[in-house]
Amino acid sequence: MSMKDRKEIVKIISNMLDNPDSYGIYPTATAYGKLEMYVTQERMQALGWMYAEACNALDRGEDVRLMDVSEILGRMHTDFKEEEGT
Repeated sequence: MSMKDRKEIVKIISNMLDNPDSYGIYPTATAYGKLEMYVTQERMQALGWMYAEACNALDRGEDVRLMDVSEILGRMHTDFKEEEGT
């Protein structure tokens, strides 16, 4: 898990725990919604990256079906770390 992910999860959970309603009940539905939205956004970013990578491979005349998935994931992880500035 990246530091960016940890920070976002801590932010969402801390916000939930810092804001119980008048009966002391924590707004878990709101927190779950925010977590779900965050995960969905991260997945969409990863899918977009994979699509762009496949298009680049096709432009280079490569067969995307033969691409090494572990190598692709390594490059994606590196690219996302550079985006985060870590």
